Amino acid sequence: MKKLLALILFVVYTISSTELREIVKLPVLVQHFNEHRQLNKDITFSQFLIDHYNNIPHTDNDEERDNQLPFKQADTNLMFSPVIPAPSPLALKKPVMPLAADALFPRYADFIPTEGVSKIWQPPRPGTSLFV
Repeated sequence: MKKLLALILFVVYTISSTELREIVKLPVLVQHFNEHRQLNKDITFSQFLIDHYNNIPHTDNDEERDNQLPFKQADTNLMFSPVIPAPSPLALKKPVMPLAADALFPRYADFIPTEGVSKIWQPPRPGTSLFV
């Protein structure tokens, strides 16, 4: 039961934290391991991973096939979200002249509220019902 739970957690974590294009390359990893397994029956999967993913260059004359493995090449392409559109070229516009402060905010003395607006802020009167 613990192994099953550990496997489920590992799969969920891997899927949530790995790019889809790298997960899709996992069958290539298994196929390439089987190719090496046919050449050398004694190789283990951990030895295969060490040979292909360590810092020392791997020399078995199949570099093109090795570059198809997951996490072998760092993609420098910028990824764009399908929801957010790609940035468009910058368009310069003519600056807008600011308005005078009096035009934006008229003086309070010039503002005379209507009778209906002023009744909103009156306290409720006793004896009146809200549901008339």
